[in-house]
Amino acid sequence: MKIVFLGTPQFALPTLRALCGRYDVIAAVCQPDRERDRKGNVVPCAVKREAESLGIPVYQFEKIRVCGAETLRALAPDLMVTCAYGQILSREILDVPRYGTLNVHGSLLPLYRGSAPIQRAIMNGETRTGITIMRTDEGMDTGDIVAARVLAIDGGDYLPEVAEKLASLGATLLTDTIDGYASGEIVPVPQDGGRATYAPPIAKAEAEIDFFRPARAIRNLVRGIGYGVTARKGETLKVFRLDEAEGAGRPGEVLYARGKLIVACGEGALSLTELQPGGKRRMSASDYLNGSRVAEGEILGGGRG
Repeated sequence: MKIVFLGTPQFALPTLRALCGRYDVIAAVCQPDRERDRKGNVVPCAVKREAESLGIPVYQFEKIRVCGAETLRALAPDLMVTCAYGQILSREILDVPRYGTLNVHGSLLPLYRGSAPIQRAIMNGETRTGITIMRTDEGMDTGDIVAARVLAIDGGDYLPEVAEKLASLGATLLTDTIDGYASGEIVPVPQDGGRATYAPPIAKAEAEIDFFRPARAIRNLVRGIGYGVTARKGETLKVFRLDEAEGAGRPGEVLYARGKLIVACGEGALSLTELQPGGKRRMSASDYLNGSRVAEGEILGGGRG
Protein backbone atom coordinates (compact mmCIF):
# COMPACT_ATOMS: atom_id res chain seq x y z
CA MET A 1 0.00 0.00 0.00
CA LYS A 2 1.36 3.42 -1.04
CA ILE A 3 0.88 6.10 1.63
CA VAL A 4 1.42 9.86 1.67
CA PHE A 5 1.99 11.11 5.21
CA LEU A 6 1.02 14.63 6.29
CA GLY A 7 2.42 15.89 9.59
CA THR A 8 4.65 18.58 11.02
CA PRO A 9 5.75 18.47 14.71
CA GLN A 10 7.48 15.99 17.01
CA PHE A 11 4.13 14.44 17.94
CA ALA A 12 3.81 13.01 14.42
CA LEU A 13 7.15 11.15 14.38
CA PRO A 14 6.06 7.84 16.00
CA THR A 15 3.25 7.55 13.44
CA LEU A 16 5.59 8.24 10.52
CA ARG A 17 8.10 5.69 11.80
CA ALA A 18 5.42 3.05 12.36
CA LEU A 19 4.06 3.53 8.84
CA CYS A 20 7.53 3.22 7.34
CA GLY A 21 7.96 -0.09 9.15
CA ARG A 22 4.92 -1.68 7.46
CA TYR A 23 3.98 0.26 4.34
CA ASP A 24 5.44 2.14 1.39
CA VAL A 25 5.52 5.79 2.47
CA ILE A 26 6.09 7.53 -0.85
CA ALA A 27 6.07 11.16 0.36
CA ALA A 28 5.77 13.37 3.41
CA VAL A 29 3.93 16.69 3.42
CA CYS A 30 4.73 19.29 6.10
CA GLN A 31 3.88 22.87 6.91
CA PRO A 32 6.42 25.41 5.57
CA ASP A 33 9.40 25.87 7.91
CA ARG A 34 8.77 28.89 10.14
CA GLU A 35 10.82 28.30 13.30
CA ARG A 36 14.17 30.08 13.57
CA ASP A 37 17.12 29.54 15.88
CA ARG A 38 18.86 32.28 17.87
CA LYS A 39 21.01 33.17 14.87
CA GLY A 40 17.96 33.65 12.68
CA ASN A 41 18.46 30.47 10.68
CA VAL A 42 15.38 28.57 9.55
CA VAL A 43 14.91 25.32 11.48
CA PRO A 44 13.30 22.42 9.56
CA CYS A 45 10.26 20.91 11.26
CA ALA A 46 10.56 17.52 12.96
CA VAL A 47 8.77 15.53 10.24
CA LYS A 48 10.85 17.10 7.49
CA ARG A 49 14.08 16.17 9.26
CA GLU A 50 12.89 12.61 9.88
CA ALA A 51 11.57 12.09 6.35
CA GLU A 52 14.76 13.35 4.76
CA SER A 53 16.81 11.05 6.98
CA LEU A 54 14.68 8.13 5.72
CA GLY A 55 15.03 9.17 2.09
CA ILE A 56 11.36 10.14 1.74
CA PRO A 57 10.55 13.06 -0.62
CA VAL A 58 9.19 16.07 1.28
CA TYR A 59 6.64 18.61 0.03
CA GLN A 60 5.71 21.85 1.81
CA PHE A 61 2.68 23.80 0.64
CA GLU A 62 1.83 27.24 2.00
CA LYS A 63 -1.83 26.43 1.28
CA ILE A 64 -2.35 22.82 0.33
CA ARG A 65 -5.94 23.48 -0.77
CA VAL A 66 -4.65 25.88 -3.42
CA CYS A 67 -1.50 24.23 -4.74
CA GLY A 68 -1.32 20.67 -3.41
CA ALA A 69 -3.92 18.67 -5.33
CA GLU A 70 -1.99 18.30 -8.58
CA THR A 71 1.14 17.07 -6.80
CA LEU A 72 -0.82 14.57 -4.72
CA ARG A 73 -2.70 13.23 -7.75
CA ALA A 74 0.62 12.65 -9.51
CA LEU A 75 1.83 10.62 -6.50
CA ALA A 76 -1.29 8.43 -6.76
CA PRO A 77 -1.35 7.19 -3.14
CA ASP A 78 -3.66 4.43 -1.97
CA LEU A 79 -4.09 6.18 1.38
CA MET A 80 -3.16 9.46 3.01
CA VAL A 81 -2.52 9.76 6.76
CA THR A 82 -2.52 13.03 8.67
CA CYS A 83 -1.14 13.56 12.16
CA ALA A 84 -0.82 17.10 13.52
CA TYR A 85 -0.42 18.46 9.99
CA GLY A 86 -1.99 21.86 10.64
CA GLN A 87 -4.12 22.55 7.55
CA ILE A 88 -7.69 21.57 6.67
CA LEU A 89 -7.93 19.48 3.49
CA SER A 90 -10.38 20.23 0.68
CA ARG A 91 -12.71 17.66 -0.86
CA GLU A 92 -10.56 17.71 -4.01
CA ILE A 93 -7.55 16.55 -1.97
CA LEU A 94 -9.49 14.08 0.18
CA ASP A 95 -10.70 12.35 -2.99
CA VAL A 96 -7.16 11.71 -4.29
CA PRO A 97 -6.38 8.40 -2.50
CA ARG A 98 -8.65 5.43 -3.21
CA TYR A 99 -8.99 4.62 0.51
CA GLY A 100 -9.41 8.24 1.56
CA THR A 101 -7.50 9.95 4.38
CA LEU A 102 -7.10 8.80 7.99
CA ASN A 103 -6.28 11.24 10.78
CA VAL A 104 -4.58 10.45 14.09
CA HIS A 105 -6.21 12.81 16.61
CA GLY A 106 -5.15 13.29 20.23
CA SER A 107 -8.53 13.04 21.94
CA LEU A 108 -11.59 10.81 22.20
CA LEU A 109 -13.71 12.43 19.51
CA PRO A 110 -16.15 14.13 19.41
CA LEU A 111 -14.54 15.60 22.54
CA TYR A 112 -11.83 18.21 22.00
CA ARG A 113 -12.08 18.80 18.29
CA GLY A 114 -9.44 21.27 17.12
CA SER A 115 -5.74 22.02 17.24
CA ALA A 116 -5.00 21.82 20.98
CA PRO A 117 -6.82 18.72 22.30
CA ILE A 118 -4.04 17.47 24.57
CA GLN A 119 -3.40 20.87 26.13
CA ARG A 120 -7.09 21.60 26.73
CA ALA A 121 -7.80 18.22 28.27
CA ILE A 122 -5.01 18.66 30.83
CA MET A 123 -5.92 22.30 31.50
CA ASN A 124 -9.50 21.21 32.22
CA GLY A 125 -8.34 18.63 34.75
CA GLU A 126 -9.42 15.59 32.73
CA THR A 127 -8.30 12.24 34.14
CA ARG A 128 -8.50 10.45 30.81
CA THR A 129 -8.11 11.19 27.14
CA GLY A 130 -7.13 9.02 24.18
CA ILE A 131 -6.49 8.64 20.48
CA THR A 132 -9.06 8.56 17.71
CA ILE A 133 -8.39 7.31 14.18
CA MET A 134 -10.85 9.23 12.03
CA ARG A 135 -11.71 9.17 8.34
CA THR A 136 -11.05 12.80 7.46
CA ASP A 137 -13.77 14.93 5.90
CA GLU A 138 -13.95 18.66 5.13
CA GLY A 139 -14.89 19.72 8.67
CA MET A 140 -12.71 20.24 11.71
CA ASP A 141 -12.30 16.74 13.15
CA THR A 142 -15.87 15.83 12.23
CA GLY A 143 -15.21 12.66 10.20
CA ASP A 144 -16.37 9.13 10.97
CA ILE A 145 -14.50 7.24 13.70
CA VAL A 146 -12.49 4.22 12.56
CA ALA A 147 -10.93 3.32 15.95
CA ALA A 148 -10.34 4.82 19.39
CA ARG A 149 -8.35 3.94 22.47
CA VAL A 150 -8.38 5.44 25.97
CA LEU A 151 -5.34 6.78 27.85
CA ALA A 152 -5.44 7.67 31.56
CA ILE A 153 -3.87 11.03 32.42
CA ASP A 154 -1.60 10.65 35.42
CA GLY A 155 -1.98 13.56 37.84
CA GLY A 156 1.77 14.09 37.81
CA ASP A 157 2.10 14.26 34.03
CA TYR A 158 2.65 17.52 32.18
CA LEU A 159 2.09 18.22 28.48
CA PRO A 160 5.34 16.59 27.24
CA GLU A 161 4.65 13.31 29.06
CA VAL A 162 1.00 13.07 27.96
CA ALA A 163 1.86 14.01 24.37
CA GLU A 164 4.60 11.38 24.21
CA LYS A 165 2.26 8.65 25.47
CA LEU A 166 -0.48 9.67 23.03
CA ALA A 167 1.94 9.84 20.10
CA SER A 168 3.06 6.28 20.78
CA LEU A 169 -0.51 5.07 21.27
CA GLY A 170 -1.61 6.73 18.04
CA ALA A 171 1.14 5.07 16.03
CA THR A 172 0.20 1.64 17.36
CA LEU A 173 -3.54 2.10 16.92
CA LEU A 174 -3.16 3.36 13.36
CA THR A 175 -1.02 0.47 12.17
CA ASP A 176 -3.35 -1.99 13.92
CA THR A 177 -6.28 -0.42 12.05
CA ILE A 178 -5.23 0.30 8.46
CA ASP A 179 -5.54 -3.20 6.99
CA GLY A 180 -8.96 -3.82 8.50
CA TYR A 181 -10.14 -0.41 7.35
CA ALA A 182 -8.87 -0.94 3.79
CA SER A 183 -10.45 -4.41 3.55
CA GLY A 184 -13.83 -3.16 4.79
CA GLU A 185 -13.68 -5.28 7.93
CA ILE A 186 -13.65 -2.10 10.05
CA VAL A 187 -16.63 0.14 9.25
CA PRO A 188 -16.28 3.83 10.26
CA VAL A 189 -18.95 5.10 12.67
CA PRO A 190 -20.37 8.67 12.52
CA GLN A 191 -19.59 10.95 15.43
CA ASP A 192 -22.29 12.18 17.80
CA GLY A 193 -22.07 15.89 17.02
CA GLY A 194 -24.29 16.73 19.98
CA ARG A 195 -21.48 15.70 22.35
CA ALA A 196 -18.79 17.72 20.59
CA THR A 197 -16.45 20.01 22.50
CA TYR A 198 -13.66 22.16 21.08
CA ALA A 199 -9.97 22.75 21.67
CA PRO A 200 -8.94 26.05 20.06
CA PRO A 201 -5.26 27.07 19.80
CA ILE A 202 -3.60 28.29 23.00
CA ALA A 203 -3.40 32.09 23.12
CA LYS A 204 -0.23 33.58 24.58
CA ALA A 205 -2.19 35.43 27.27
CA GLU A 206 -3.63 32.16 28.61
CA ALA A 207 -0.23 31.28 30.10
CA GLU A 208 -0.46 34.15 32.60
CA ILE A 209 -0.87 32.78 36.11
CA ASP A 210 -3.79 34.34 37.98
CA PHE A 211 -3.17 33.59 41.63
CA PHE A 212 -6.79 34.45 42.45
CA ARG A 213 -7.72 31.10 40.91
CA PRO A 214 -7.62 27.85 42.93
CA ALA A 215 -4.24 26.16 43.24
CA ARG A 216 -5.42 23.05 41.40
CA ALA A 217 -6.69 25.07 38.42
CA ILE A 218 -3.36 26.91 38.17
CA ARG A 219 -1.42 23.67 38.34
CA ASN A 220 -3.57 22.17 35.56
CA LEU A 221 -2.95 25.28 33.46
CA VAL A 222 0.82 24.93 33.78
CA ARG A 223 0.67 21.18 33.20
CA GLY A 224 -1.43 21.66 30.06
CA ILE A 225 0.40 24.54 28.40
CA GLY A 226 3.79 23.33 29.57
CA TYR A 227 4.59 26.53 31.46
CA GLY A 228 2.97 29.51 33.16
CA VAL A 229 4.03 33.14 33.42
CA THR A 230 4.05 35.42 36.44
CA ALA A 231 6.17 38.37 37.58
CA ARG A 232 8.17 39.53 40.57
CA LYS A 233 9.19 43.17 40.93
CA GLY A 234 8.96 43.73 37.19
CA GLU A 235 10.88 40.54 36.35
CA THR A 236 9.14 37.91 34.27
CA LEU A 237 9.16 34.43 35.77
CA LYS A 238 8.25 31.34 33.76
CA VAL A 239 7.05 28.46 35.91
CA PHE A 240 7.54 24.96 34.48
CA ARG A 241 6.78 22.73 37.47
CA LEU A 242 4.72 23.23 40.60
CA ASP A 243 2.85 21.25 43.24
CA GLU A 244 -0.09 21.92 45.50
CA ALA A 245 1.02 22.88 49.01
CA GLU A 246 -0.37 23.70 52.43
CA GLY A 247 -0.97 27.33 53.33
CA ALA A 248 -3.26 30.31 52.87
CA GLY A 249 -2.85 34.02 52.34
CA ARG A 250 -3.52 36.82 49.88
CA PRO A 251 -3.47 35.59 46.25
CA GLY A 252 0.12 35.74 45.01
CA GLU A 253 1.61 36.17 48.49
CA VAL A 254 4.92 34.40 49.12
CA LEU A 255 4.25 32.23 52.17
CA TYR A 256 7.63 30.51 52.36
CA ALA A 257 10.96 31.27 50.67
CA ARG A 258 13.61 29.07 52.30
CA GLY A 259 14.61 26.24 49.96
CA LYS A 260 11.01 26.10 48.74
CA LEU A 261 8.95 28.87 47.15
CA ILE A 262 5.34 28.57 48.30
CA VAL A 263 2.75 31.03 47.03
CA ALA A 264 -0.86 31.52 48.16
CA CYS A 265 -3.72 31.18 45.68
CA GLY A 266 -7.40 32.06 45.74
CA GLU A 267 -7.88 28.60 47.19
CA GLY A 268 -4.91 26.69 48.62
CA ALA A 269 -1.27 27.29 47.76
CA LEU A 270 1.40 26.18 45.30
CA SER A 271 5.05 25.25 45.63
CA LEU A 272 6.84 26.56 42.53
CA THR A 273 9.54 23.95 41.94
CA GLU A 274 11.09 24.84 38.57
CA LEU A 275 11.45 28.40 37.30
CA GLN A 276 13.11 30.50 34.63
CA PRO A 277 13.81 34.17 35.38
CA GLY A 278 13.91 36.47 32.36
CA GLY A 279 17.06 35.97 30.31
CA LYS A 280 18.35 33.11 32.45
CA ARG A 281 18.31 29.33 32.41
CA ARG A 282 15.67 27.09 33.91
CA MET A 283 16.46 26.27 37.51
CA SER A 284 15.08 24.75 40.69
CA ALA A 285 13.28 26.93 43.19
CA SER A 286 16.14 26.48 45.67
CA ASP A 287 18.69 27.73 43.09
CA TYR A 288 16.47 30.69 42.30
CA LEU A 289 16.09 31.57 45.98
CA ASN A 290 19.85 31.30 46.48
CA GLY A 291 20.39 33.98 43.86
CA SER A 292 17.38 36.21 44.58
CA ARG A 293 16.28 37.84 47.81
CA VAL A 294 12.67 36.79 47.97
CA ALA A 295 10.89 37.96 51.10
CA GLU A 296 7.93 36.20 52.65
CA GLY A 297 4.93 38.48 52.27
CA GLU A 298 5.86 39.65 48.77
CA ILE A 299 3.15 39.48 46.12
CA LEU A 300 3.79 37.77 42.78
CA GLY A 301 1.76 38.42 39.67
CA GLY A 302 1.01 40.75 36.84
CA GLY A 303 3.57 39.50 34.30
CA ARG A 304 3.01 38.36 30.74
CA GLY A 305 5.39 36.32 28.64
